[in-house]
Amino acid sequence: MAFNVNRAATPYLNHVGQRKTPVFILDNFLENLTPALLQNLERLDFDDAPTYYPGIRAKLPEQYIASVAQAVVPVLQKIYAIPASYKIEFFDSFYSLVTRAPSDLSVEQQVPHFDGTGQYRFALLHYLNPSTHGGTAFYRHNATGIERVNEANVDEYLSSVGRHFSQHGSPHSSYIASSNQQFTKIGEIPYVQNRMAIYPGNFLHSGIINPDIDIDANPNTGRLTANIFLNFIQP
Repeated sequence: MAFNVNRAATPYLNHVGQRKTPVFILDNFLENLTPALLQNLERLDFDDAPTYYPGIRAKLPEQYIASVAQAVVPVLQKIYAIPASYKIEFFDSFYSLVTRAPSDLSVEQQVPHFDGTGQYRFALLHYLNPSTHGGTAFYRHNATGIERVNEANVDEYLSSVGRHFSQHGSPHSSYIASSNQQFTKIGEIPYVQNRMAIYPGNFLHSGIINPDIDIDANPNTGRLTANIFLNFIQP
């Protein structure tokens, strides 16, 4: 199956937060979304995520990953001023479904997270199902003002988060969906079928999970996304 990226996809470039971090969106991303990615989903081998992702994952087709990369890498290089000599490193990429109930969340799953500290590490998030699911939100850490976690501030950020939990206790078994005492929500990408969202992996972010509609292990009805992770590294 060929994965046909829509040359007429609608682009949006937003600059989020005090740091004006570029967040790039392409609507109607694939021309053939349903036959390419949404057929025979029940045959996929979903397993518990080996990361902090609160759900299950299955491997994405390699051809899909290659087609997405071919289409968006030149745009990434331009938007984020990535040196042309940098090489692309791919991480594991998955279909993802949220399945964990709020009562079963770890502390790490109840606060915004970051995928890594690299300046040129990115998450490519493709919303797949047509239902009204929760999107993705971005946050600022109130105590430090940090929006993007890098090698220079990661220790400060983690120490501050740890002190807060020591003083005030852990979160109370819930997904974060808006601002709270620790974090201010500074932006959001709503869930729209066939929307591709691209943002730096070190930007504090979290899925906006509504337990009533988003916690669903059925790939035909759940909050199904395709997640591709890549990094540009100096040769």
